[in-house]
Amino acid sequence: MARLWPLLLTTALAFADSGVILPGDKPEPDPKILSLAEMDIDVLIDNQVARVRIKQIFQSHVLGNLEGRYLIALPSRSAVSDFAVWDDVTRIPGVILERRRAEEIYENLRWQSIDPGLLQQGERGEDEARRNAIFSARIVPIPGYGTKRLEMQYHETLPVEELQSFFAVPLRPDAYRVQTAARLSIRFELRSRHALKDFQPAGTIYPLRIEERTANRIRGSFTGTNVNLSEDFAVKWTLDGAKEKLELLTHRDPQDTGFFQASLLTAPTSAAIEPRTVLALFDTSLSMQSEKLERSFRALESLLRALKPQDKFSLILFNTEVNALHTAPIAATPQAIDSALAAVRTMRLRGGTNLQGALEAALTQSTTKNTYLVMIGDGGSTRGIVHNGKFASWYTARWQQLAAAARPHTYIFGIGDDANLPLLKMLSANNGIMEWVRSTEPIDFKLQSFLSKVGRRPLEGLSLRAEPAANFDMIYPLEQTTFPGSLASWIGQYKRPAQATFRAASQQTAVNLPAQSAEHEHLPRTWARARVDALLEKIERDGEDQASIDEIIALARKYKFVTPYTSFLAAPRALLRPRLIRPGDPVLRVKTDPSIVSITAMFPFGLVKQLRYLKDEDTWQTRFLAPTDMPDGTHRVRLMLRDKQGHVYPESKTFVIASKPPVVRVNLDRTQYHRGDKVNLRVSASETTRTITARMQGAQAVHLRWDREMKSNTGALFIPAHLPAGRYKLTVNAEDLAHNIGTQEVALDVLP
Repeated sequence: MARLWPLLLTTALAFADSGVILPGDKPEPDPKILSLAEMDIDVLIDNQVARVRIKQIFQSHVLGNLEGRYLIALPSRSAVSDFAVWDDVTRIPGVILERRRAEEIYENLRWQSIDPGLLQQGERGEDEARRNAIFSARIVPIPGYGTKRLEMQYHETLPVEELQSFFAVPLRPDAYRVQTAARLSIRFELRSRHALKDFQPAGTIYPLRIEERTANRIRGSFTGTNVNLSEDFAVKWTLDGAKEKLELLTHRDPQDTGFFQASLLTAPTSAAIEPRTVLALFDTSLSMQSEKLERSFRALESLLRALKPQDKFSLILFNTEVNALHTAPIAATPQAIDSALAAVRTMRLRGGTNLQGALEAALTQSTTKNTYLVMIGDGGSTRGIVHNGKFASWYTARWQQLAAAARPHTYIFGIGDDANLPLLKMLSANNGIMEWVRSTEPIDFKLQSFLSKVGRRPLEGLSLRAEPAANFDMIYPLEQTTFPGSLASWIGQYKRPAQATFRAASQQTAVNLPAQSAEHEHLPRTWARARVDALLEKIERDGEDQASIDEIIALARKYKFVTPYTSFLAAPRALLRPRLIRPGDPVLRVKTDPSIVSITAMFPFGLVKQLRYLKDEDTWQTRFLAPTDMPDGTHRVRLMLRDKQGHVYPESKTFVIASKPPVVRVNLDRTQYHRGDKVNLRVSASETTRTITARMQGAQAVHLRWDREMKSNTGALFIPAHLPAGRYKLTVNAEDLAHNIGTQEVALDVLP
């Protein structure tokens, strides 16, 4: 355990970082092995939508090929829209594929010394990817004493708060040492139909040389050598909101549906703020270390010191336990606030996160109108309900049990690259708002914007009407809640070019929707991302369904962006054919693209067979029998793929002969547990293992998964609270790809 206040002044390892390259299996960057030789950033902001292109060249300083792992945390409103690697002087563009197929092909290619690159959201599958904004790129091979070039592009929708806007490119690392770019260049352009005022950089390391400055356009650039990336590149500006006006952007390819974005810059107000009651929830679990903790405390202190003596507040600290410093809201006097902050400084970080208990404690104290429940943390939940959809449903039901006047505004300030964004968003849907800051991005703009809304009323009944309604489809708001002085935006489709009328609040505009428009090319992707976000929220609430997953994958492939279910794979096009070979099975199955007309398989024991195309399954297949005297292990089969033009593509795949069951080794952190405890399992097994399952009488079976960081298969088995005390056998079965099963049993004691 560690005291909370001293940790505010120290650095510890966090979950992930922004913009770092890790060489091979190293746990942190090492410029002696792999350094950033060049970095080029090109930013275009078109009416509050940013397109960011990043090109990087990494230099190897060691012999032998390396695999690089690049981590970056992007804003929650962003979508990765392009990815490419270079093989010497040849650019290899990325293709959007279904996530699991992309991973399979990548692993196959990297062992053949082919130059693939893989970029995906998260690192441990779709479930993790839905819960945070970490993107990871795997690049192989980076040749010894050579270079590797990586390109990435993302789009981000930028909010406007009290007529002000802010933009940042994540460059500063969180847990790791600051990187140095031997050469860094930045090109920046800002366009706006609303007049621009007070434009200025938010940092000092990358001073822009302004090349053009008008009321509606700003261009600038920066070039430097040996630049320490110790802060994000950030700028801020103000929009002229003297007069409300409904603006419309359109884009239409003649062969596709048309897209539009309607935006209304609302006028700010100076209405007086009524006395408020703030129920502040502060996360003191172990996940809130390093800069996450420092930012959390800063947010809490800013929140409390913004209160007036006529306001009231209550402070609830939570980790595994819930500690309410006040049993009921008290007057927000300077002395009371100083006392509360002093108590926080002496608390210890410990344990997991009982977010459900903290919310329950806060709802119990919500008894009057104009109450704000303000939660500050990463939204991780390890106690009580942990499933996002079930958790959100519980909170909404519990919130609705209160009298209407006593229901608090649910304000969420998420912190950290690994913040559970879907849960935080669903919680804030209960008459509230959500803001999120990465572990390292500048916090001032977002924090002040968030705090300024505590006590203010959002605009009610603000919606967009598009007529004739039959010509429009799937219109989504880009902001959850709009306050005076903010930009309200909607994105949607139109079916045919025609005259149309748009209405929002008191504003109205009539336009001719074009049959063809090449401007604002980001609109189709912005709409597709809004549609995908709606589907992902449905999955979080109701669980996965194949129709939603299929639609997400189809939209991501059509409009080219990364989702939790899709990845960018950069590899030679002839090799981008998803294949499935089932080791240990006498059936060889291969999936290809439609251009392939024949496949010949040449087995290592002399057998040559033609594969047969199964139209219903869109799969090539043949059966084979391996000789009985073939040794256990991995064996290679050569494939010759011929396309319609007569081109032949040789490929090499493997199958596994496995006659021996997997060897299983089980590690427990201890052998005695109380009822209701969690048993943390770590299991090692043979490389050919396909599934690992742990079972114990009276407890639910657990399927273990590989944890790359721990280099072990991990899982958690929960001991039921009603289980009788005594000694139990925990049985772990490992099944390999040939369906051999290895077993180990361990004894553990369950205490009352």
